[in-house]
Amino acid sequence: MFNPNELVLEKIRSVEEYDFATKELTGRYTQIEEPSLKTAAEGTAVTDAMGAVIATFYKAQTGTFSFSNSLFSLDLAASQFGSEKETADKVTIPVSEIINIAEDGTATLKYTPVGEDGAEVKYAKVINENNTFGKTYEVSAVAGDGKFTLDAENRKITLPANVTGRLFVSYERETDNAVKVTKKTDGIPQVKSLLIHALFHDPCNANTVYAGVINVPRAQLNPESVEISLKPDGKHSAEYKLQKPYCDEDARLFDIIVATEE
Repeated sequence: MFNPNELVLEKIRSVEEYDFATKELTGRYTQIEEPSLKTAAEGTAVTDAMGAVIATFYKAQTGTFSFSNSLFSLDLAASQFGSEKETADKVTIPVSEIINIAEDGTATLKYTPVGEDGAEVKYAKVINENNTFGKTYEVSAVAGDGKFTLDAENRKITLPANVTGRLFVSYERETDNAVKVTKKTDGIPQVKSLLIHALFHDPCNANTVYAGVINVPRAQLNPESVEISLKPDGKHSAEYKLQKPYCDEDARLFDIIVATEE
């Protein structure tokens, strides 16, 4: 009978997140660091007249599973924000760019701007030679002092004569090659199921490999403190709160399963 006890845990290979009702995969994270599985319970002490503890009864047992992903994950962020990763045909993206002003007073945008007709780019600001901001120009249907005209279709800005240097502009563009994740103040992470895949070795023979999985029937990302590092060497951390499915008579919080590789 296969009955291992002490094992070498090499690593958590992946964390898979599934829709609680449909069992559809909603996220998979493969660069797992510092995984931790904890359980907790509320204790109620029964004491005698002198305050000595006779017995302690425990209830409301819960658990947490936390980890850091080495890579920023859009799927994980969407789950943490209580939203979905949008992959619509058209996504609107803010653009800021610095462009050169040609000798004829025109400047060409990198992208086709979208927005209010005739005012897709509302303002343009000249950048001086010493890299400070100079005069601000406002879009207009006709040329004039402090104004510029815009040909959005051809991505062309035309400034008054004798304006030289570089131009800072901010506008929006559309693309079908983008995804978007939105955090709203009423967004709450959904209840999910987890499969946490692990790799074990026999301590007496490192060549003997065991596959392991921690099966969590009910887990919800903790939205109380979500931190996403914005540094290149930063990590994407997450914490799940584990609770038994309310209608599960077995009160199962999670299973740890170890099997031979076949």
